[in-house]
Amino acid sequence: MGICPEKCHISVENTIPGHSRMPCPLEPAESMGDVQLWVRPEVMELGVLPILPPDKISIEMLSRLLQYARDLGERGYPKMSYDTWKHIAVKKMGLTVECSMVVFFSCLLFSKLQPGRDKELEASLSSAASQKERDEVMGDVDVWTMELIIVLYLHRVTSAHPRAVARQASLQSLTTDPYPCHRWPNNNSTGTSRKQLLEEKHSEFVREALPELLSLLAGHLQVEDTEKKKKTGDKRTARELLGFMKSAGVLSVDVVKSLSFILGASVQGEKTERDLLSVATDANNCYRSGYLSKKNAFQKGLFEQWLLRGLDWAPHGEWLCVRRGCRQSWPVVSLTQPSHHRLVASPAPGHRLMYICELVDGMTAYMGEEATYTDLKVRRCSKSNIFVLQPLRHAVIHKCHDTRVVLGPVAGRIKLSECRNTVVVCAARSMVIADCRGIVIHTLSPQRPLLVGGRTQGVTVAPLNIHYPRLKHHMAQTQLRPHINMWNRPLHLGSEGGVLSGACEVMNPEDFQLLVIPFTQTAPVDGRPPLLPPGLPHEFAKSVEEAGKCVSSFRAEVRDAELTPEQRAILQKAIDARFKAWLRDTGKQRELDQLEKLALTLKYERVAKTTAI
Repeated sequence: MGICPEKCHISVENTIPGHSRMPCPLEPAESMGDVQLWVRPEVMELGVLPILPPDKISIEMLSRLLQYARDLGERGYPKMSYDTWKHIAVKKMGLTVECSMVVFFSCLLFSKLQPGRDKELEASLSSAASQKERDEVMGDVDVWTMELIIVLYLHRVTSAHPRAVARQASLQSLTTDPYPCHRWPNNNSTGTSRKQLLEEKHSEFVREALPELLSLLAGHLQVEDTEKKKKTGDKRTARELLGFMKSAGVLSVDVVKSLSFILGASVQGEKTERDLLSVATDANNCYRSGYLSKKNAFQKGLFEQWLLRGLDWAPHGEWLCVRRGCRQSWPVVSLTQPSHHRLVASPAPGHRLMYICELVDGMTAYMGEEATYTDLKVRRCSKSNIFVLQPLRHAVIHKCHDTRVVLGPVAGRIKLSECRNTVVVCAARSMVIADCRGIVIHTLSPQRPLLVGGRTQGVTVAPLNIHYPRLKHHMAQTQLRPHINMWNRPLHLGSEGGVLSGACEVMNPEDFQLLVIPFTQTAPVDGRPPLLPPGLPHEFAKSVEEAGKCVSSFRAEVRDAELTPEQRAILQKAIDARFKAWLRDTGKQRELDQLEKLALTLKYERVAKTTAI
């Protein structure tokens, strides 16, 4: 069966001058046809957390874990219950209970074999009336064993570890030599160096670790007790060695199915993503992927080469978004001139990525479509206000300072890394804060907010403080329930998986204030109480009510004082002066200047139509 060159899927080469498809040392002359494979960026960037030291999850340990799970039968393979995993993690691997639960929920969150299982678990836990019932609910929860092995393997390898990536970036910034980019000859020819994106480093890691990972999942890494062998002198028979050599070249269907946890697949002409197993066993690809229909298994060498040949950039990844993304016509202003901000979206249909970068002293607001989930990345923004009020799948906020980010409900995980003096307002299923200082989080979350790393300090958590007309609809779309809220139970884990304290505090109800979004079409009415956010605790709602009563009582006192016009003018002048001083001291004046420039740059009717909520 021949391959038609016109039908080959070469999405990067034909559109990006100076860049070729992701290089592969095993790339043959023939092409992959109409199949595109990629590394799932959300798993690598959001699922790998610096909480598991490599010495506790070595290859020998993971191999023994897989063999132990198979020996347990239905309790350990193909699915492993939470009680079994907790016993292995605490008793065998030396992890803390909190660390084991974080790994377990991360596996549920990004699972492709049983999507939505984490949402069902949240509903079951919310209906449990006692701790005994909660333990019974957790006892019935399970994950796919091989997906759990993959999660642990990703945490183990230092090249994919966020700490190692940050260390490499620090070393790169300290040296005057350009970072070697031998895989991009067109860049070297111009004499300029190009900084690697995190997605490129993750793809390189998968290429290098794929053979070892396949052998681990297939059970080909036989770990033997060397001390026992030395004492007894036992050796394998020739028949046993021959059988092991035959089985070492074969991969079961379960191994390929579990790889969907880190690898995505699609076929040209289809807008939706497909699972890796269905693509590999397709009649048009089975001879390339090494699928053996009679054995219902895969030939390891052919399958490995097929994966390496097909790996390309993720359609909703940062690489294609930055280099091929289309600019967004959002209303955006910046008080700094010239402004070098970028607001782009990935060109791929279906799951999209919105990318906001280097917005300085500016403001932007966006309300997108609700039909499809969207990923969001906000990088290197400062002194800005960002409003993205739509349902999101995952979100990343990286290296932002003195910035406020207001987001719609996040169905998956939101991660803040290396931020300082930043306020984030959003409801999310899972929230991770890494290496941040002076952060205020207003959230509604069914899972405990997670702080990782020893450099995270000065974090304040508070309940959600926004409300807009479509907020409840967005929360229903992302399956977030207001009555399941663990915002006030943050968990801080160190680099070794231990529980830390002192880096996070819960906001005092007296300091709580509602955030009014200036882009809603419904204007507030004087005398009418504001709409409270969903899931707001009673003590915070009472604080908002008392603040409203103070304003009403002051207005009534002024009205009943029967002041003369001159006295009213003096009082108004004093109030204006105090209000302007408060705006200047709190930095609110900059926000008003941004709003004023936004109104002058674009007509307010156009802004309201674009950001209609």
